[in-house]
Amino acid sequence: MTMFDRHHQQQQQQQQQQQKQPQTSQHASSPLLPAGTEDLDLKTNDNAYHVIGALLTDRLLPKLDAHPGCTHYSLDQDDVDFFNGMLPYSVRRRFVDAVRYRLQLIKSGGRMGSVVGKAGDDAGWRRLTMQCQLLGLERMHQNVLLDLAQSVGKNYPINLKDQGPLAFGAAANGTQRQQQQQQQQS
Repeated sequence: MTMFDRHHQQQQQQQQQQQKQPQTSQHASSPLLPAGTEDLDLKTNDNAYHVIGALLTDRLLPKLDAHPGCTHYSLDQDDVDFFNGMLPYSVRRRFVDAVRYRLQLIKSGGRMGSVVGKAGDDAGWRRLTMQCQLLGLERMHQNVLLDLAQSVGKNYPINLKDQGPLAFGAAANGTQRQQQQQQQQS
């Protein structure tokens, strides 16, 4: 056996060993979040909340815009792979808890800017929170973030209740959706 053959054989053995090792993709750090950030408090850290929320809404809201008047959305395999690669389950779970917490703050008239970040910078996290509620990201059941493993092709209902221009970003867009809601209810 030549030196080249031994080297080739060693490479094959290493590849086989790597294939036998269990995949730990749900617990590995993601490209979006540096190692150790799985413990971020997304309830009070506006910056981290905004980064993750924007990643989610930038991917999911266009699904609604592509089908005006829709009452649900679904994911394809590319979406699932994207979210699995970017956000470990622990971060997705913590984000759901943060959306629920922030919705409670909105309903009670609370402010986040006084906890972390600039005071008076509430509009950004409020709009993002309402967009997440529109997508159903606060739900314990039928939540795309918590059901990611079985979400391909599954329909996730949107929440049009208590939504307005705040959730849709612009007054014109919000007015248009409100008109569509009224037409559907008539």
